[in-house]
Amino acid sequence: MAVYSAEAVVLRKVDYGEADRILTLFTRERGKLPAIAKAVRRAKSRMSGQLDVFSHGTMMLAEGKRMDVVTQFQRITRSDGLAADLPRSAAAAVVVEVADKVLEERHPQPELFAVVVGALEHLSHTEINARMELADFLTRVLSELGYAPALAECARCGKALGESGLGFSPFAGGVICADCNRADLPSPPISSRAVKVLRVCASGDRDLFFRLRLDDIDLGALEGALEAQLEHHLDRQLKSIDFARKVRRPA
Repeated sequence: MAVYSAEAVVLRKVDYGEADRILTLFTRERGKLPAIAKAVRRAKSRMSGQLDVFSHGTMMLAEGKRMDVVTQFQRITRSDGLAADLPRSAAAAVVVEVADKVLEERHPQPELFAVVVGALEHLSHTEINARMELADFLTRVLSELGYAPALAECARCGKALGESGLGFSPFAGGVICADCNRADLPSPPISSRAVKVLRVCASGDRDLFFRLRLDDIDLGALEGALEAQLEHHLDRQLKSIDFARKVRRPA
């Protein structure tokens, strides 16, 4: 069997047999792929306790007929702190589930890989606001997929947005003006302040975004718009997002 090296993040795991573990990996070099780590659940295994969801490192894999086999793993970044912090681990679960749902097997997406790795690393640092980090991640993912919401003008008619009566419509592709919101079935309302926050987040300027002082109303509006946009384009509700909503800490 041909052996190769890959930088990878573990997106999912399923225990298999007495000691094996089947993994869904997101690799920088080969995209998403299934792999098996044999005997990894045995205490004597050199990889015991390392190959878990959120794990990020360099792997040696042997190509197999049905799935590749993980033979070595060396951790690059640590994610131990996530397990002890429920809101952070819930946010990290959104990161890996989103990656799992949007990726095609064996289709490399190095830019998205960097976004996923960066989000997991940032979430492991307790000084970083987990809710803002997840919002930043969702914004970047939507941009990478070509689903970024329209924020500069009405997503339906293209006119300039006013200061009141605005709505957020994933079906239209973003924020809609008061006239369009009245003319059609009303969309969930969104304040002009929330639109400005979304614009800062979408600008890609992390330093500026993380300097914003956002309260629960601001964060809720930001999260609601981004999550609605993503789930609309995925055409499914994500279990991890539903769980993250339940365990979020107040700002």
